[in-house]
Amino acid sequence: MPSRPAPRLALNRLEPRDVPAAPFETLPTFNTAEPAVVDHARAIAARDRSLGRNADAFLKIGDSNTAPGFGTGYLFPLGGAYNPTASGLSALHPEVLDTLAAYRGGFNSFLRDSTTGEWGWMVADAIPLVAGEVGATNAGVALVMIGTNDAIRRLDPADYAVRLKMLTDSLIEMGVVPILSTTPENQFAGGVYADAARRINQAIADVAGRDRLPLWNLWRGTTALPAAGLEVGGLHLSTAPAGGGDFSPVGLLYGQNLRSLEALRVLDWFREQAVAAPPEVVATSTSWTSLAGHEVYAVGRGEGQGPVVSVYDRATGTELNRVYAFDPSFAGGVRVAVADVNGDRVPDVIAAAGPGGGPQVKVFSGVDGSLLANVYAFDPAFRNGISSVAAADLDGDGADEVVVGAGVGGGPVVAVFHGGDFAPVQRFFAFDPSFRGGVGVAAGTFAGIGLGIAAAAGPGGGPVVNLFAYGSWTAARSFFAADATDLGGLSLAAGDFDGDGADEVAAGPLAGPRRVRVFDPVTGGETRSIPLGSGMAATGMRLAVVRGRGGEPDELLVGDGPGGTVSVAGFVGMSDDPVALAPTDPRRAYGIYVG
Repeated sequence: MPSRPAPRLALNRLEPRDVPAAPFETLPTFNTAEPAVVDHARAIAARDRSLGRNADAFLKIGDSNTAPGFGTGYLFPLGGAYNPTASGLSALHPEVLDTLAAYRGGFNSFLRDSTTGEWGWMVADAIPLVAGEVGATNAGVALVMIGTNDAIRRLDPADYAVRLKMLTDSLIEMGVVPILSTTPENQFAGGVYADAARRINQAIADVAGRDRLPLWNLWRGTTALPAAGLEVGGLHLSTAPAGGGDFSPVGLLYGQNLRSLEALRVLDWFREQAVAAPPEVVATSTSWTSLAGHEVYAVGRGEGQGPVVSVYDRATGTELNRVYAFDPSFAGGVRVAVADVNGDRVPDVIAAAGPGGGPQVKVFSGVDGSLLANVYAFDPAFRNGISSVAAADLDGDGADEVVVGAGVGGGPVVAVFHGGDFAPVQRFFAFDPSFRGGVGVAAGTFAGIGLGIAAAAGPGGGPVVNLFAYGSWTAARSFFAADATDLGGLSLAAGDFDGDGADEVAAGPLAGPRRVRVFDPVTGGETRSIPLGSGMAATGMRLAVVRGRGGEPDELLVGDGPGGTVSVAGFVGMSDDPVALAPTDPRRAYGIYVG
């Protein structure tokens, strides 16, 4: 068996998000042309749809420039008896008229007096009320401009950035796309807070850049207006005498009017790009390349993308096959695994649908790509799909069983299907049946247990890993794989990294700082900890294992979650030095699943 050659990367090259953004003054009005920003927004919006959010409702987060009073010039005038032709909007930006109509219809977000916008607020004031505002509006997107008061009270920009990230993380977790806006130039009190406000704006740009979030650089447009678009006093945005909906050349000399117009444009981008149909992906070829003789791994595209699965040769990095696993319109992401499901000694490819589709699992023959199995692991009416998929020869007959965990919204059910005929052979609750956060799975051989299944709770559950002997419904062992307060959910993989003949359990967060921890399943003790980047980047990760051949150690695969650079890092055996694997694309950020 040849060694596994691949270029080595320094850890800091795996986290380009940790460097500050360019000076915010140099950034465009919108960064929404960046593919990575579109990718991440699409991934969040896919969760938005699975949670039932309304793409035609938005919410506002801000301070006095957003709240009633000075804020009444911001978007409120567009919600009543508004005439887009008389106001100049139809001639200036006719492309946003459909978006205007969408947000005026039904809920009419323009007229909403937001509970997350209030006079004098700092960013910390809004955080506790975000969940309530999302519940009241069921909005799919949030317009966030808050920071003026943080600057006036001279909050350290690093502390502000941490709090702003807490706010955006909360929105993302609830399936709401946050659009971050810089604040206008601060001329209050003769401009003594101008430098502090610019540092806050830089922090806003840094958070958006690190997490690939839409950035609306309002500062750029308002700074060019008379008096920087501010009222007398130099703090609040000005509104045209004819009202905040006046988009005539005279009206757009006022700060709130320009802000409302730019808000319509960025909301139009959200509707046209973030919630649009998945982009089409071209197949690598019209025929299937046999996987016989290849050591391979699979990569499934994450939420927001088409249900595309790629198969790579581990030794060369060549993409051997690329296929649509499900209908091209499906955007819930594809969980993947590679295993010899039919016992012909050729690896097959397993694909499981994520949220938004039924809990469908397909197995493609490694020989010719034909469909070996196509089943629903759970009730077809369940629309939250599969959380994770794994495979191992659990009964020793030479064909790998397929193990799946239910998606978020269902009970923590694990289902096992027999290799060869794909008959259901086991089904059990890995955790309390009332838990609805989904369940992650891995399969392998564990010391003291033998062939078995590892299970971890999804988002909302504690970071507990339960180990089950194959055929048992009762956990043989349990241990914490992270701090007990970490409720973001875990991705799991089972592999023999130390060469002792039994598998260890690797665990990584589904969201949050990217760190892999490896555990001894006998003691539950942590044997390795591998940080993948520093700073505030928190994309989470997806784990899998490539089994070693001819006495080689197993290799741990790590793929980035949504918002992270599209990349796969491999860790062979006990090495903490990452190997760069295909695919890699620093321009994209849709998140991937590996298997």
